[in-house]
Amino acid sequence: MDLRRTAAVSLLFSFCFWDFLEAAVLGSIQDSFTADKQGGSLHLDDKLPRRSNLLSRSQALRNGTVVPHEYMISLYNTLSEIERKGFNASLVRTRNRANTVTSFVDQSKDDPLTETSQRYLFDISSLSETDELVGAELRVLRKSTENLSLALAQAGNLHHINLNSCPGENEWPELLDSRTIDILDMESSKWEVFDVWKILRNHQGKYNATKLLCFDLEIVSDSSKEHSHPRNLGFSRYNQQPQERALLVAFSYSKKKENLFREIRDKIKSSGNLDSLDPPDSGQEIHSKHRRRRRRAISARSTGRGHGKRSKTRCSKKPLHVNFKELGWDDWIIAPLDYEAYHCEGICDFPLRSHLEPTNHAIIQTLMNSMDPESTPPSCCVPSKLSPISILYIDSGNNVVYKQYEDMVVESCGCR
Repeated sequence: MDLRRTAAVSLLFSFCFWDFLEAAVLGSIQDSFTADKQGGSLHLDDKLPRRSNLLSRSQALRNGTVVPHEYMISLYNTLSEIERKGFNASLVRTRNRANTVTSFVDQSKDDPLTETSQRYLFDISSLSETDELVGAELRVLRKSTENLSLALAQAGNLHHINLNSCPGENEWPELLDSRTIDILDMESSKWEVFDVWKILRNHQGKYNATKLLCFDLEIVSDSSKEHSHPRNLGFSRYNQQPQERALLVAFSYSKKKENLFREIRDKIKSSGNLDSLDPPDSGQEIHSKHRRRRRRAISARSTGRGHGKRSKTRCSKKPLHVNFKELGWDDWIIAPLDYEAYHCEGICDFPLRSHLEPTNHAIIQTLMNSMDPESTPPSCCVPSKLSPISILYIDSGNNVVYKQYEDMVVESCGCR
């Protein structure tokens, strides 16, 4: 009975732990940008320990063309910290099983002729139509009311925030989400988050649909039932910083393994720079000589011809540090700037060790090679297990994207 009780308690704890972890992560991300009373900001990476794999705002702004939104920086830092601590980030991935998060920044401006609503416009042309859309949210910053006494005198303290779809040809506005706010309860800025998954999914499914997605935000007084302009209750775009603009966030899941080369190709097409695929040239002959000497040394180690004798290094995992800046990709990859990919190197000779997890074919091939090296080549030392990394980058539409790429880090090597 004690064993059963212990097992039940352990199982209950595991469920509660993962629920708590997921709630903590998503809650932290959702509140990742909450301005303080002094007009500053409290973001998630302030709550996390500063480590080399975390991204600061100053690092993210180095691109010069796109300003990554605070939400995306916090999301990357949060999930990177989870992965660093040994948790599988896919278990707490935002919005169900999403492995890609795409952010779109509001492109509209205040219309002085519009007195009762505020419009938000997003270009979603770069959103994949083949990936499964599993969630979407509109994030709008509501600052504290500047003239609180005037707002209270005109419309009271309770207001209803209604998010509608924009009217179109033969289409009436549709109420997408709503909530009630009390302007007396708010002392600092807050992000209002609206669920817009259904309208984005339906918009994608329409034939010849426009690539622009539009929302109208309206505010209705609970006491007078009259409309107030959103700018009067903290939704103004006046002097708005890039980090304060409304953000449409799409959570999607790709069943196929994403190819990093596809992102490179798309960036080349958008920039028109056909030389981007060429290896980076340092412009210094001495560096070229060092690279050639290093390649010859690696080749000699791999084929066993180094210094006139056969190399006895067995198949194992070796360091391979990848620096995206040296590859010339730092203009579109925000984070990480570098990572340890590792590689497999060494000989697969007979008898093969069990930790190399050789296939039956590799065992036979290695045996044949041991008897007649001239007729049968040795089996190859290759990755037997690979793990993913997450990349924060700028896509061809200049949108900031968080995506998990499989098979990026060698975990173990084997003979095949």
